[in-house]
Amino acid sequence: MQFPCLSQRRKAPGYALVMVMISMALLLMIFGTTLFWASTNSRITVRNNMFNASQCAAESATENIMTYMMRDFSYGALGSPSSYNLFPPTNSSWPMAFQWSDTNGNTANAASVNIGPSQFTLLNSQYNGLYAYATPVTIASRAKPLGQGVNLSATVAQTVQFAIIPLFQFAIFYNVDMEINPGAAMTVNGHVHSNVHIWATGSSSSAPLTFSNEVEAAQMATNVPSPLDPTNKGRSGNVIYADPSSPLSDYSTLNLPIGNTTNNNPTNVLAILNLPPPTNAPPNYAAAYSPTNGMIYLANASDLIVSNAFNGTNNTKGTNISVFYQNPNNGPNYIIPVSGDVPVATNGSGTNAVVVYDYSWVTNSTYYDFRESDTVQAVNIDVGKLNTWLTNSSSRGGAQYNTLNNSGSTSKGHNIYSIYVQNTVPMSSKTLPAVRLVNGQQLPPSGLTVATPNPLYVMGNYNTTTNGSQFSTALGDTKNTVPASLMGDSITILSSVWSDSYATNTALSSRLANVDTTINAAALEGIVPSNGTNYSGGVENFLRLQQDWGGHTLFYNGSIVVMFPSQYATNAWITPGTYYGAPARKWGFDTNFMASGRLPPLTPTVKATIRGNWDSW
Repeated sequence: MQFPCLSQRRKAPGYALVMVMISMALLLMIFGTTLFWASTNSRITVRNNMFNASQCAAESATENIMTYMMRDFSYGALGSPSSYNLFPPTNSSWPMAFQWSDTNGNTANAASVNIGPSQFTLLNSQYNGLYAYATPVTIASRAKPLGQGVNLSATVAQTVQFAIIPLFQFAIFYNVDMEINPGAAMTVNGHVHSNVHIWATGSSSSAPLTFSNEVEAAQMATNVPSPLDPTNKGRSGNVIYADPSSPLSDYSTLNLPIGNTTNNNPTNVLAILNLPPPTNAPPNYAAAYSPTNGMIYLANASDLIVSNAFNGTNNTKGTNISVFYQNPNNGPNYIIPVSGDVPVATNGSGTNAVVVYDYSWVTNSTYYDFRESDTVQAVNIDVGKLNTWLTNSSSRGGAQYNTLNNSGSTSKGHNIYSIYVQNTVPMSSKTLPAVRLVNGQQLPPSGLTVATPNPLYVMGNYNTTTNGSQFSTALGDTKNTVPASLMGDSITILSSVWSDSYATNTALSSRLANVDTTINAAALEGIVPSNGTNYSGGVENFLRLQQDWGGHTLFYNGSIVVMFPSQYATNAWITPGTYYGAPARKWGFDTNFMASGRLPPLTPTVKATIRGNWDSW
């Protein structure tokens, strides 16, 4: 028996139609979804692109304002917030226009600018480990697109530190090529920076050169000698860096602006030790005492100014030396002649007799420099007698100037703690004008900075006690010291047994330094750079010598700063055994300088701009 199946055949076309319709519906749904997705994605892309464009516009406003602030900071000081928030970027060539405003929506301003109080604080970023007088700044700008249909605004905020870094925060700071190739093991225990190159080698694997902190050069830092160094050819390596990121090359320069320029050309930097140009010198007092201009020159910033006659000679009495007290708060008598305090002669007789006075603490002296092959004509400062004079309350004593310096409307906030010396004796092929400090074991209680454009000599221990009974005469021991610095064309150390009677024919074997010597002071000076014929002597010969130290030790706790080639003491360094015999050198960075209250008086500073956070919303 057969069963008919005609009914099934009649249903097949209807089933196919249903399946086609369902498939079409699914395709339409997919197509519609795709169109919706594409349309939504297009809108999201447009909005994202618009936000990115607005974000870039807002960032350009913050960068534009930061440029103005960096300019003002580099050449002087930051202005008020209102002097910056009106500067939108120039956008005439942009493909779209924007309206800028501050974070409150005020379109009269291009941004919100907040300048916080300056504080002595630990820096971050690339200046990790250094303290500075840092001013925190936040710049925030909102940008709104105009005429684009989609008005999607964006806000960008940037933080930045405008930092003033004391130079004596560095263990070693060179504004010229830094060379360091010691013949014995040497450890540098502080931050090291060169605005040019660093050429560093150690003596051997058993006597290495060790850097305990960051080391960076604006150009190249390398562990070979300079190509201009003929003495250390063939040396390489034997250098240990405790900081894993050191040495860094291609680092930012740190600038000391002089004369409305950020150019750290050594000639410009040398100007801080020279007399200022007439436009920034007394009697143009407003310019001379401007904190951001004239006071950069140490002659304008010092408490006492000392000079001598152009024909100054040893033992000249009466009118040979001049001393002035300087105080910008004591107008109109900004500069007061200081009378001598020791009677030395009487001119005339009877009622016409005039007593001639000299200074107890500043005289002239002469001696021979064996490196320079010159007779030194020095202004001689006896620091011990200076201490006595500063406490002398008589009419010819110095206590009256200390009172002007630290009290009342004329107060500078400190006792007298700085001296600028200008030796006017002409330099010649046989005469070297200079300054010498003697009897400097104990400095004035507020500290002491001595600055001069001339070569500077220090005889005997310097800044080793504050009370005459406790002494700091070892590496790393600066408990019994006060803030101090030495700034000059060169710095030469003479032991306490040095004799001014040494003559051109006095053999090195007769110029013995039979005593250990300690210098506790920051030091800024010039050097004679390597030139292919002579080696500069390197950091290891930063302090110049004239005697045979015969194994005795020269202790140095301070900060080593080289800013320019020497202008007076220009003879090249020559290997030991010629005009000097090397001591055992135990040198280190004085960590007291990491505290603002322990920095030497008149510490020069360099400026840096340090970017911080970047936010957008």
